[in-house]
Amino acid sequence: MDFPKKILLVQLYSNGDCLYATAVARQIKQDFPGCHLTWLIAKFCQDIIAGNPYVDEVLVTDEVPKNDIIAFRRLKKKVAAEKNEGKWYEVFVTHNMDDNQALYDGTIRGMIFRAYPKPITVPFQPVLLLTDTEKQDVKLFAERNKLQQFKNIILWEYAPQSGQSVLSFDFVMKVAERITQLPQTCIILSSANSFSSTAKIIDASSLRVRENAELTHYCSLLIGCSSGITWLSTSSAAKQLPMLQLLDPQAYFRNAPSVDFNRYGISTEEVIELIMFDEEKIFQSVKSIIENGVASSKKKLDESLPIQFNTTRKIVYNLLCYFQFKAIAKHYRITTSIYGRHPLFIKQFILGFLTFPFKFISNKWRKRKR
Repeated sequence: MDFPKKILLVQLYSNGDCLYATAVARQIKQDFPGCHLTWLIAKFCQDIIAGNPYVDEVLVTDEVPKNDIIAFRRLKKKVAAEKNEGKWYEVFVTHNMDDNQALYDGTIRGMIFRAYPKPITVPFQPVLLLTDTEKQDVKLFAERNKLQQFKNIILWEYAPQSGQSVLSFDFVMKVAERITQLPQTCIILSSANSFSSTAKIIDASSLRVRENAELTHYCSLLIGCSSGITWLSTSSAAKQLPMLQLLDPQAYFRNAPSVDFNRYGISTEEVIELIMFDEEKIFQSVKSIIENGVASSKKKLDESLPIQFNTTRKIVYNLLCYFQFKAIAKHYRITTSIYGRHPLFIKQFILGFLTFPFKFISNKWRKRKR
């Protein structure tokens, strides 16, 4: 009797990244028919792949705190040893740390897809399956908060973990109070942080993260920050909402939905991105979307992120710390294949080498003084 090939997929966090990687899981099942696929994931993200039809087993780990590269390199050595011992037929590490940072191409989805050694030919859409209980919980949430009485129901991803934007709760509440003065309009604030709801500003922290996908079916607009809720809204369990994205152009790993959508053939007609915004700008943008629609508002509101390659300098530094010269060369090839030999990229690439000794010594000194 032939036993199925046991394959391990390592994608630890975060929720949005794991959603992207569901396409990799689907691809593995296509490339290795009949295999047994195990997904190694961080405990705080395991919920996002629960019930995934392409995953046979889930292994949960707390071995790698967020962004702890030393712990991650230990984990990689451990699973490599397990493969050598015959536990795994193949191990695919798509998690975007260590030398996988070289694969960054301006999108996080692209970074994860490039970490898989074969082409992604399956649909790119994140796979998420909700249970009937989860759907019923969201229905009850909608009934309790009387969502049916509103015409404009705005879901706001206001406490992102992606680093794509930073918004304080006080700022969000000020804007929400203004927006909900518009007729038949309410705002649902989605995060793990709870607060006291009002009739028109509703706390969604009681819902599980994945239940926000079902919540999109009750909403008319998403205010997002290119974090987990944004990418949940693009999953197979969600309704694709018009988006107003609030983005930081200086984010470490920029991951603008417009760039990602264009890269993967998804329409951006209902995506508006702001990179320079304040309370008034957000309010006026939402007002325009409600009154005129997204397509019309996009022409006057949408702001293109300026091209910058600040991430490259940081990637080069991180890779130099572990003498990963092949990975640096790979990052150069990937970036120039997309952007050409852009002067800003070449500048940041060279600065990564030139500033490395000074930054390395400075970081060592800081750690000693702690």
